[in-house]
Amino acid sequence: MGIDPAVLGTALAARLADIAAAVDRYDAYAFSERPTDHGAHGPGDPGLVARDLALAALRTAGDPLAYAMLRRMAGGDAPLADLRATTGLPRLAVWERVNGLLAAGLVGHRHEDDSAGLTPAGLVLVELVEGAVAAATDPTPG
Repeated sequence: MGIDPAVLGTALAARLADIAAAVDRYDAYAFSERPTDHGAHGPGDPGLVARDLALAALRTAGDPLAYAMLRRMAGGDAPLADLRATTGLPRLAVWERVNGLLAAGLVGHRHEDDSAGLTPAGLVLVELVEGAVAAATDPTPG
């Protein structure tokens, strides 16, 4: 199983672009008598922001119940009922975790059929973890 960190990086870059676009939209609605100070809210160091997003994705996925949902979604999009069965959580708690995974860029969700599925970044993260587990439990030295 080959894991390409560039897939995760590309997905995180897309998430960063989404966040920046949202901030720009909110800034466009802001009303102030003062001139806009773009220096204080500029893009900053993209490496620092990307690292922060990557670590946020790892923290979010590190929750055992959230990771159980990610593993379930690795097999394909999952209806909310399946995620509830996987975690034993009530509907609201499942959607709270799904929303956390969504904010981290690891999943997407569809309201029309009440389901969620992995993004390419989510799939890479699951492959990374499962690859590490497979390597750790492989009886052949090497």
